[in-house]
Amino acid sequence: MLFPYYKLGGTDVSMEELEEQVRKRRFAAETTRTDMSVIRALESEIRFLDKQYLTKEVEMSETEAKLAEVLKAITEVEIPDPQPQPDPIPEPSPEPKPDIPEPPRSVNRGVPFSILGLATDKREVAILVDMSGSMKAHQSKVTQALNEILSQMKPDNRFAIIGYRGGPTYDSFPSNGRLVKADPGTLDRARAFVDAMPRRFGGGTPTQGALIRTLNLRPEAIILMSDGAPDDGRPGTIIQNVTNRNRGRAEIHTVAIGDYTSDKKLTIFLQELANRNRGEFVGRSR
Repeated sequence: MLFPYYKLGGTDVSMEELEEQVRKRRFAAETTRTDMSVIRALESEIRFLDKQYLTKEVEMSETEAKLAEVLKAITEVEIPDPQPQPDPIPEPSPEPKPDIPEPPRSVNRGVPFSILGLATDKREVAILVDMSGSMKAHQSKVTQALNEILSQMKPDNRFAIIGYRGGPTYDSFPSNGRLVKADPGTLDRARAFVDAMPRRFGGGTPTQGALIRTLNLRPEAIILMSDGAPDDGRPGTIIQNVTNRNRGRAEIHTVAIGDYTSDKKLTIFLQELANRNRGEFVGRSR
């Protein structure tokens, strides 16, 4: 009775075909599991990278905050005065010839001492010179200006020359960093120092640190010579820091070297620094 319906209870697919379908489905399932493993691995890597990025972002924020604290601390640190050194024994001055009068000291606005057109009655002068790489283009202007200053020195003057460049690095005359009397022998050695300075020009312009270091010598006047704006702080902040540190004790005169008329940032910085510290500003373009 059931024989006519026997075929309806089975299937037309052979065992070989069923086995092939099972194999394909198993392969597809295995491939899917592999793809899911790859996806999970990528998700894990993305989470790890996100964590690393957040960590680096936090570290950068902390580093920037520490850097700001360090820059602020630099302006507040008192640089100790150099250890006292005995003044060099001056060489005997040659007797002036009676028939050759000594050239008179320059006069400007009724004061007894004028250097580079800067009038002052101060006798203790620190000359601060920018020795950055850009000053190589103005070597002759720098040496000429420095020799002009030295030519105005008298025995009752005391002076020092401080050169600064990136690092910061300093070259000083005399080497102990103290103000010395302007006797003939000392002036001759100072001129030799000035002639050798251009060979050491290079690097950046850390003017703020150089000014603070020079203020610690406690000169009566500072003459700053530079051809570029400082790179160790914002000009306005540097002016404020230096003026606060100076407290009106020293005149700060400024000299712009080179084509300063095309560099408004430098000109404004030097003018304002001089104005806030009882000094004057001049430019030397030739």
